Amino acid sequence: MKIVPFALLLLVSGCGRTEKSSLPTSQVQAPATAQVRLLVGVGGKTGFVDETGRLIINPQWDEAFPFKEGLAIVCVGECDFEHRVGYRLAKNFRQIPLEQTYKFGYIDENGKLAINPAFEEAQNFSEGLAAVCVGTGCYYSLDKKDKPRKWGYIDKTGLMVIPVQFDEARDFKEGLASVSIGGKCGYVDKNGKFSINPQFDFADSFENGFARVGLKAPDKEDESKFKFGYIDKTGKYIWEPSN
Repeated sequence: MKIVPFALLLLVSGCGRTEKSSLPTSQVQAPATAQVRLLVGVGGKTGFVDETGRLIINPQWDEAFPFKEGLAIVCVGECDFEHRVGYRLAKNFRQIPLEQTYKFGYIDENGKLAINPAFEEAQNFSEGLAAVCVGTGCYYSLDKKDKPRKWGYIDKTGLMVIPVQFDEARDFKEGLASVSIGGKCGYVDKNGKFSINPQFDFADSFENGFARVGLKAPDKEDESKFKFGYIDKTGKYIWEPSN
């Protein structure tokens, strides 16, 4: 069986969502919040210390991530590297499938669960909303393509304010979020309505009123080639897609 380099597992199809990976980066990271909260690992569990090294959230989570907008993603279950990708490599490089049983939720800055672990994948909060995924196809698995998955958005109470319906979803930036549905990417507002209809093969987040979008080039030999351009918030091109 062909071995896929692990770095490739971090690439997500659709709108190119790569901002937050549920795979570990380091054991100590500094979130940009009013009070410093640094991730630390103790005895296989993750907690947080302040700038003096004092524990402010006891190590109790199987994995945790830096705080964003007052909440932090936590993982409960078998959240280790091998279970996240869904297999273990044997000595002969044969892939041994592993059941993926972990869930993601959110804690507040006191370390209390604010949103119960109920999602197969979750993104950080941005502009008050967070993209979450339900279904076995959310996992970082080599055979995820044929498994069900849908993305939606929750608010900070855990309420699903935009129902799960998208194939991929990115963070809200400047009031719009890039989502993929039916193989094409577009942009929705915070009510879940399309402000820019799905028509792109790639759609980046808005920044300073503009977003980079991509269309697959008509190259029969290499379907991965894209032409990129820029749109404004009305969906109008300010630069037509080009090589």
